[in-house]
Amino acid sequence: MSQVRLVETTLLVLVGIVLAAATVNDVVRQTGINQRLIADLKTWRHYTGHDYHNLSIDQELLGAGSQREVVCGNTRPGVPKARTQICLAIWGTAVDGRRTVHGGWYLPANVEFDVRAERYGCFGPAAQGICPQ
Repeated sequence: MSQVRLVETTLLVLVGIVLAAATVNDVVRQTGINQRLIADLKTWRHYTGHDYHNLSIDQELLGAGSQREVVCGNTRPGVPKARTQICLAIWGTAVDGRRTVHGGWYLPANVEFDVRAERYGCFGPAAQGICPQ
């Protein structure tokens, strides 16, 4: 009976260690993502000169897990997406709380989703291949 109890206790301790390690790993990863996204918002505000807070961040467009984001926001004050938007492709290491803008594009007002056919005024190397010709 004591052998079974020892095996069960050992297994429970091992499961607990694995769960604790997974939790710590997830918290560290999420903290890094949050810091990156905060830098992206600061970058958009600095680049455009607008202190808007209703911005959208797409982490999937340039590749899931690529740490390359697209941040979009209005070019003039107003309800989100009710005005022309400027979208910036941002990636790289944060310096002074900001990351590098590698290009971008504009979207017309009242466009619900950032789709290739709606993009115009594309600029920078990041826009090559994801903007209409």
